[in-house]
Amino acid sequence: MVSEFDVIPTIIGVLFLVLPALALGKLCSHFKISEVIGFVTAGIILGPTALGGLIPIFDRPIVELNEVMLSLWQISGIIILFSAGLHFTFHDLIKAGPKSAIIGVFGVIIPLVSGYFVMLWLGFDWTVAVLVGATLSATSIAISVIVLEEIGKEKTKEGNILVNAAVLDDVLGLAILSAVISLVALNTIPTIESVIITTLTEIGFWILILLGAVYILPKIVHVVAKTHPSTLEARGIRQGVALGSAFGLGAIAASVGLNPVVGAFAAGMGLAGSKLAIQTREFVGRLKVIVAPLFFAIIGAHVDITQISSINWVLFGIILVIAVISKIIGCGLPATLMLKNRKIGFRIGYGMIARGEVAFIVGGIGLAFEILSDELYSTIIFVILATIFISPILLRNSFKSNIKN
Repeated sequence: MVSEFDVIPTIIGVLFLVLPALALGKLCSHFKISEVIGFVTAGIILGPTALGGLIPIFDRPIVELNEVMLSLWQISGIIILFSAGLHFTFHDLIKAGPKSAIIGVFGVIIPLVSGYFVMLWLGFDWTVAVLVGATLSATSIAISVIVLEEIGKEKTKEGNILVNAAVLDDVLGLAILSAVISLVALNTIPTIESVIITTLTEIGFWILILLGAVYILPKIVHVVAKTHPSTLEARGIRQGVALGSAFGLGAIAASVGLNPVVGAFAAGMGLAGSKLAIQTREFVGRLKVIVAPLFFAIIGAHVDITQISSINWVLFGIILVIAVISKIIGCGLPATLMLKNRKIGFRIGYGMIARGEVAFIVGGIGLAFEILSDELYSTIIFVILATIFISPILLRNSFKSNIKN
């Protein structure tokens, strides 16, 4: 059980991360650099292996990645993806659906296969190769969403396709994660049939959650929207129901093995065309002022900068090239062929480069089961970090000619 003593230092740690992250994000924005880079950089500098670990409070480091902090991280991700879903209606998904599905599938398969075979070619064991490939497979949806919102391009054709492809990418990435857990924890090689069944099952659950959000949530919201609150407390009922739907569908998604953020995205999409859509966007937009810097600062805090000396820089360069090129080819090339526009196609590829939560989990599993050495684990973590910096820069610059300064 979490005690009051556990919570208070964590809250102070959150403020220690968020306020400088906000400031550094604004500084980056001033110089036309993505705020995400500022947020993540603040997390690295103020994380538990850097300044956050040197400054004590209540006889503990001021920043700890404890259960409370990681819970706040997940809550922040749910709010970010709920906000993203509020900008996309079910019609937008249907319009982008086939293209997003193809891009999402190739965006998982190409990094997975290329990472696997390159690691084999470099002389690593096949189990290591599988883990590295799995680490490179899933895109971080949150980064793609925030960067598109920063430059006001989330409603463009490529923005719609990119976000929906990234959601499917995440679902497929979790199916791969299930196979990896089977491989390392149960010491069994999953069959092709079991992988296909797991993948189709998770996609099926995602579709059911989405349909529930689209056809049931608006009816609930319609009833709430007809109320005429007279007290200050009652006025928050509408926003509370909307935000509650994000956490409710996030919990349902988690219960069937999906990432809670895809449930939250479905909730947002279900409410995007409702009577409360505008109010909810404004309300969640205010919450994002805090949760976005917190989410990305905690990603930065995951990076142990004391391990930088143990990185194999040659291997780092090879894996990073694979990480970047495999997403550009896996996502950008199919998008270019389907949209018949190379610039738009490669924008989608750039937006899919960043890795995040799933990659950290896969890497952590490999380290915990001693499949990845400390050197290789540190190298992979810094590759993930590099993709988080590279993707916003490439995506933002690809829109540069269309952004009014």
